Amino acid sequence: MYTIKRAAELTGISVATLRAWERRYGVVSPQRSDGGYRLYGPEDVRALAIMNSLVNEGWSAREAAAETIRRLSSRDAAGREVPFGRGDRESRSSRVAPLRPGGRYQSEDAEAFIRAAERLDSASATAVLDARFALGTFEHVVDDWLMPTLALVGDAWAHGRLTVAGEHLVSYAVQRRLAAAYEAASGRVDGPTLLIGLPPGSRHELGLLAFAVAARRAGFATVYVGADLPAEDWLRAIEARRAAGMVMAVPRNIDIAMAQEIVDTVSRAHPEVVIGLGGSQQNEITGTCVHLGHSITVAVGEMTRRLRIPA
Repeated sequence: MYTIKRAAELTGISVATLRAWERRYGVVSPQRSDGGYRLYGPEDVRALAIMNSLVNEGWSAREAAAETIRRLSSRDAAGREVPFGRGDRESRSSRVAPLRPGGRYQSEDAEAFIRAAERLDSASATAVLDARFALGTFEHVVDDWLMPTLALVGDAWAHGRLTVAGEHLVSYAVQRRLAAAYEAASGRVDGPTLLIGLPPGSRHELGLLAFAVAARRAGFATVYVGADLPAEDWLRAIEARRAAGMVMAVPRNIDIAMAQEIVDTVSRAHPEVVIGLGGSQQNEITGTCVHLGHSITVAVGEMTRRLRIPA
């Protein structure tokens, strides 16, 4: 069982959002401890992770709640509850489903990806990624499949289905794929320079690396500095490369203080630099910055608009 704070951390939402979803939509039904505190079980965490993935894809909260409840309440012919995406395990194991019209999430191949993590099967994980990225544009696949699937991987690890080794294996498979895509993207020499990284102590970089690929594909001259960049080095890097903008992810609660310090420091020293923020905790940062949301397509479009990349 998890406290409300831990459940929020595991699913990448704020405590306030968790309470609102519980109160308004009934997606979770926590138990109470002897002291009256909320306690959330694995199914509650699973429901919150699914709903968060749908909201990040662009579903309204009300639609996402209804879809989450529908998925979790589906049953097989014997009346038993069917875990999301796990029906017909053997017959589905080698098939990869296409994106649904409109980009809404379909999880058959997400389940195959998680099973590869369970078996520590790097080749199968890579095969699922190869098949998925063959189905559409990079941005479309990342927004509509990869990010929701990674949320489900985290959920599977959170309640014991995956080991740390399995989670690391598939995360590294994704990192290799994104790094190759970054190198293959052609950066424009005359595009605005964009510094991209994470605050000190933060290492959750897959979403940020996906953004960096999309930004490079859109024409930015990207400088990807990656994880755990010391606060003072942000300013040095901006000055060294004369960056027109920077994008920083704020994925965890414990990243907020350092991210806020970096935003304040850069804003004071270089008010002309456009500061974009991503990650689940981006809205906790105040000041002169742009909250880019949770879609790499939308985020790149917003930075393009603000920095006016020439056609």
